[in-house]
Amino acid sequence: MLIGLIPFCFLVFLTVQVYNEKTEKLKLFDNYKAYLEESANINGLIDALQEERKFSFDYAITKRMWRELVLQRPRTDALIQKLVQSNDPALAGFTGYTRLGQLSEIRMKVDSFKMGPNDVMHFYSNAVFRLNTLNTIPPANTAYLQPVYKDLMVQKILSEMITYLGIIRSNIYNVLHTRQYMVETLIGTVGTHDVYNSYQAELLAKATPEILQQYKTVSNTTALKPTGDYINTLFKRFSFDSSYTAADWWKVSDEGVNSLRRFQNTIWSGLHKKINRLYQQEQRARSRTLGLLILALVSVIAIVTLIVVTISRTLRHLQRAAERISNGETGVPVKAESADAIGSLARSISRIDKANQALADAAVAIGQGNFSIEVQPRSPADVLGNAVGQMKQDLEQYSQKMEQLVAQRTAELARSNEDLQQFAHVASHDLKEPLRKITTFSNILSHEQKDVLSERGKLYLQKIEHASQRMSQMIEGVLAYSTLAASEQAPEWIDLSAIMQEVENDLELVIIQKEAQLQYGRLPQFRGMRLLLYQLFYNLINNALKFSKEGVPPVITISAKHVQNEEAKSGGVMGSRSGAVQIDVQDNGIGFNPAYAEKMFGVFSRLNAKEKYEGTGLGLALCKKIVHRHGGEIWAEGEEGKGACFHILLPAR
Repeated sequence: MLIGLIPFCFLVFLTVQVYNEKTEKLKLFDNYKAYLEESANINGLIDALQEERKFSFDYAITKRMWRELVLQRPRTDALIQKLVQSNDPALAGFTGYTRLGQLSEIRMKVDSFKMGPNDVMHFYSNAVFRLNTLNTIPPANTAYLQPVYKDLMVQKILSEMITYLGIIRSNIYNVLHTRQYMVETLIGTVGTHDVYNSYQAELLAKATPEILQQYKTVSNTTALKPTGDYINTLFKRFSFDSSYTAADWWKVSDEGVNSLRRFQNTIWSGLHKKINRLYQQEQRARSRTLGLLILALVSVIAIVTLIVVTISRTLRHLQRAAERISNGETGVPVKAESADAIGSLARSISRIDKANQALADAAVAIGQGNFSIEVQPRSPADVLGNAVGQMKQDLEQYSQKMEQLVAQRTAELARSNEDLQQFAHVASHDLKEPLRKITTFSNILSHEQKDVLSERGKLYLQKIEHASQRMSQMIEGVLAYSTLAASEQAPEWIDLSAIMQEVENDLELVIIQKEAQLQYGRLPQFRGMRLLLYQLFYNLINNALKFSKEGVPPVITISAKHVQNEEAKSGGVMGSRSGAVQIDVQDNGIGFNPAYAEKMFGVFSRLNAKEKYEGTGLGLALCKKIVHRHGGEIWAEGEEGKGACFHILLPAR
């Protein structure tokens, strides 16, 4: 039952999860479609307000355009009502902060000429500006919007361009109509013109090639071109001319804005089609996935049912046979119904039934170490019986040898294990456990008592934490140093140039930060242990970077040469018939006092203050141990302020 239940539950859970995920994705697409409709309504309301602004402005100046104004107002009200009925929280109470709730009062003042033309223009322009801020786009990190996101950005940019273009053309119309405050109007509108140009530049930068080509066609072949040319010329000269009357300008600029709006509507239509297509694809994907999961569920149920029934029947039969054999019966019939593991088990039980009685006593005695028992094969062809007899002889001889060897090895291992156990206990428990408590309680104290601790107390806690971190690094270093001799690696041919490249890659960030130069040519191949040689050169290069001069980019040079035995420093390399390879690691860092050339390779040896240069004092000690492990020698030369050079001498094998 468990065999069937587990995959069934998993598939049911997976089906529910996939269905919920697909449903949420479809809801997301529904939200995108609703957003498009709502954005279209906002743009429509902006257009309606700009038309009403023009008619109201004309009426306030000339007492004409009354019929057009009366016909326009219901269109504006209908669009406002659509947005009021929207369920989008972003539009909640928008008539208040956009001041559209005062529209009826403003209209009464316009009708009774209690509101001047400039006040009319100011009210409608502010409402348009504020409405346009509600026309946003979904976030760019929505993966499902990627196919249409650039089109959505273009829609937003076009809305901004239309809004700012409407303000510019209205201000120009105001001046052409009244012939007053020309320079002042241009000064007040120049910022709006700059913003319009910035949105146009953004459109050219973000639009797809197809939309960009369409926009260039619209801007060069429609009334948008003379509209833009006149505006650009106007702000370039900063004076009005007689190219247009107020009526002509309004007609041309109105057609230009309408061209831009038609272009936007074309993109809107394409967006609707794309999102609907994505929505339909997702619906089909959900149906297809659910169908496959349901088919998988049915298949699993059928297969598991068959397997469970077959296994249960066979296991019940084997259970009864095993119970009879366990009760001492022989000749129990066991039928192997299949050739799988259960059939093999049935055959094994049958063989056990035939052979267990003859070998039980002998096996028990031999297992108990009683090698005096007689093993009688049932026949000359009894391979198992003869094997048991031979096994008894071999085990007896082997047991004697092993007793001697075990006694010897046990004594040696006891001494070695005792030393290792003591060290491991000190390193992992006696040192690390108190250190963890120090770190833990200092952290608790710094967090819980930070408001009552003095600045000096906080400084002391920081010093405790830094000391704890350093102690932890020292413990790890001691462990690495102590276990180096025990680590066994098979020697292999190693390209030291490849090792240097690995080290350079691992230290790349520090090299870039310090603007360091790592110079090396073709280095020789060497037979040794890769991991240890990597650690050797990593420590040396890291030290050269660490102990560099302030303000001076480190320059580290690695070179190699072949030397004969008489040139080599005395040590393990003298046993090599082929001489030795000397590798030099030269830097231009802070250097060191030559008097401490030998001391620096000691365990926990430091020549510089730990407050200025971090480290455990084990790096060079590890290097020395690795070189000795390869039968070589390492020594250093240098002067304070003039850099250092580490010489590594390895046998040329």
